[in-house]
Amino acid sequence: MKPVVILAAALAFAGSARADVNYDLGKQQAKRQVDQSNAQQGIPPSQPPTPPTDPALAATLQNIADLRADLEALGQAADAQAGADQRASLMTHLSAAAAPGKKASVASVKKLSGLLITAASGRKNLAAQNARLARALHALFNGAHLSAPQQQAQLDAVEKILTDAGVPAADAGEVVSVLREIAAETR
Repeated sequence: MKPVVILAAALAFAGSARADVNYDLGKQQAKRQVDQSNAQQGIPPSQPPTPPTDPALAATLQNIADLRADLEALGQAADAQAGADQRASLMTHLSAAAAPGKKASVASVKKLSGLLITAASGRKNLAAQNARLARALHALFNGAHLSAPQQQAQLDAVEKILTDAGVPAADAGEVVSVLREIAAETR
């Protein structure tokens, strides 16, 4: 009796699996026929729906793009005096980099923006690293999301980017020092 029940269950399962395969094949064939018919009528083939974008990810990517644009504008400025025109935008984007409820103090953001204006203004050779620098700045403004080794790696990256671009070591060190404070504030 048991072998008959097991055999019946196995056959039912196999039939169900085969029906699923046939159903999927039928759906694919129908889609191909619809696309072929639409192509004959000049209608472009249907595209699979794009998954919804995570709003937090979109905001992060936009902030990084904004910071990069600010850094590029600073690089194009003739000197720190000309770069000062970028202060308001840079401060806005730096402040927006932090997660809600974990904002850095206005004084820290203002100090960092001044240091970045001095360090990056007129440094066209910094342009190649603006995306990396913008990502590091964004990450450090979210200190709660970084472990101590990750935070140190980001700080080291900022210092290396700046010194490789010709920023004096003392100025790069000041930027890193303020970023360390900001990372602590946003923890």
